[in-house]
Amino acid sequence: MFFNEIIGQAALKKRLVQSVKDGRVSHSQLFFGPEGAGALPLAIAYAQYISCTGEKNDDSCGQCPGCLKYSKLIHPDLHFIFPVNNVPSKKEDPSCDDFLAEWRSFVLQNPYASLNDWYSFIELENKQGLIKEKESLAITKKLSFKSFESDFKIAIIWMSEKMNETASNKLLKLLEEPPDKTIFLLIAENPETLLPTVRSRCFPVKVPRIADEDLKDALKSRHQLDEAQSNTITRLAMGNYTKALELIHEDEDNGSRLEVFREFMLAGYSEDIESGLKVIDTLNSMTREKQKAFLEYGLKMIRENAVKHFNDNRLNFLNPAEEKFSIKFSTYIKNSNLAQLTDEFNKACRDIERNANSKIVLLDLMLKTGGLLRQ
Repeated sequence: MFFNEIIGQAALKKRLVQSVKDGRVSHSQLFFGPEGAGALPLAIAYAQYISCTGEKNDDSCGQCPGCLKYSKLIHPDLHFIFPVNNVPSKKEDPSCDDFLAEWRSFVLQNPYASLNDWYSFIELENKQGLIKEKESLAITKKLSFKSFESDFKIAIIWMSEKMNETASNKLLKLLEEPPDKTIFLLIAENPETLLPTVRSRCFPVKVPRIADEDLKDALKSRHQLDEAQSNTITRLAMGNYTKALELIHEDEDNGSRLEVFREFMLAGYSEDIESGLKVIDTLNSMTREKQKAFLEYGLKMIRENAVKHFNDNRLNFLNPAEEKFSIKFSTYIKNSNLAQLTDEFNKACRDIERNANSKIVLLDLMLKTGGLLRQ
């Protein structure tokens, strides 16, 4: 992967390149930023630049043996750790190594893809991915050997906040006393959930959201959108390329997310338990990450409908279908219930994350929000 394939982030790319030229590459770095900003592709491009043995200026040469292997993510000195869990097609309690073929295919298709996309790709069903102790033990063993082709061995830990405490503590020992010529690149969207001791041992690399102009240019060049389309999607995506891709394909999804939210809120408001249970069955069949994504979408819709009362379109980020729905829905979002609605959705999201029974959590949320809307 090349730096020129990364959308925007010019200042950060320049800084990373300069750190290699100056020979000042920190052995432990934490790339953190919001979804869709490009932390993973940046880390891979950085790793490739470090490992490139050809002539390079501001990007990898693309022709040396190392670059050719990076193009397929099969360089022997590049190691990946990422969240996994049991799936029907793998052995019980699988490791990252069991998913390497899927991981390479997934990243090469879209390095900006989200955690939820990864779970769907490996058919994780109603489970959450984890990075367990065995991954820290495995990477310790791999990094104990000398590098095969490059000067450095590089370990990229994607979604490092998914490490359990034991794995984090095992990794901490590696970060404190790293093997010679070893670089750790941790990637996180929520770095505050990492152990403070892990964070403190990593040099922070903040990956900001993609600038609007850079995102708009990418939408035009990569997806052949016209000026009006690219402007609309750029505004709604708010620097998130993953979100921009969702918006591009929204017509294919037939607005299903909005429709499920509409039915969920309507069933609660009208106390229609039969219809409500059908919606909950639909949500219950999804993975926990998708359930959380639905709840986060609900929070977004509540926020957008609360803002509509200011009558300032610059503050709203709704697509045409959501705008049409919100004409009526916004009248039910008031100062008297806004905070409680937000709290209920946040609480449901936390409960789902903690593996509570999703049917009970969603039914409770539906009934409570329905009562709040009727106030």
